[in-house]
Amino acid sequence: MQGQITLSKKEKHYQFLYLILMLFAAIIFLGILFLKGFESPFSDEDVISIQSLEEKAKFDQKQKFTFKLLDSTFSQIDRLKDEAPQPFVENNIMNGINDVANQLANDNTTDIRKDAYPQIAKFYKMYFDDKKVISSKTENIKSFEKQFEECSIGFKEKKSQLFQRETALKARTQ
Repeated sequence: MQGQITLSKKEKHYQFLYLILMLFAAIIFLGILFLKGFESPFSDEDVISIQSLEEKAKFDQKQKFTFKLLDSTFSQIDRLKDEAPQPFVENNIMNGINDVANQLANDNTTDIRKDAYPQIAKFYKMYFDDKKVISSKTENIKSFEKQFEECSIGFKEKKSQLFQRETALKARTQ
C-alpha cells in the first residue's frame, strides 16, 4: 500500500503561485513567438494623422474657391422675384447648380464634407423650382385679375344696356 502524499497549506500556496508564474511565462513566450513578425498598427499612426491633416488642408483650399460659386448661384436664385426668369438667366442658374453638384465629385479625398455639395445643389434646384412655381402662379393671378376686370367692365356695360332697353320698353308701353 502506498501512502498518500498531502501538502501543507503553505506548500499549496507556493504551488499555486508557481503555476500562475508558469502561465504568465508561457503567455509571454508564445506572444513573442507568434507576434514577432507582425507590424504594430500604432507605428503608422503619426504618418496617417499627418496625411489626414494635409488632406483636410487641401480640401479647405479647394473649398475656398467653391464659396464664390455657391454664393453667386444662390444670389442669382434669390434675386428672382415674381416674374419668370429670362432664358439666359435660367441657363446660368442651371449651370451654376450643376457646377456645385460636380464641384468635388472627381476628387479622391476621403473627406466627408465633399458629400455636402450634391446636397447643396439639390437644395438650390428645389429653391429655383419653387421660385419658378411662384412666378408662374403670380402670372396666373395677374392674368385672372385682368380677365376679371374685363368681365366686370363687360358685365357693367351689359347691365347698363339692359337698363336702357328696359327704360325704353317702359317708355313705349306708356
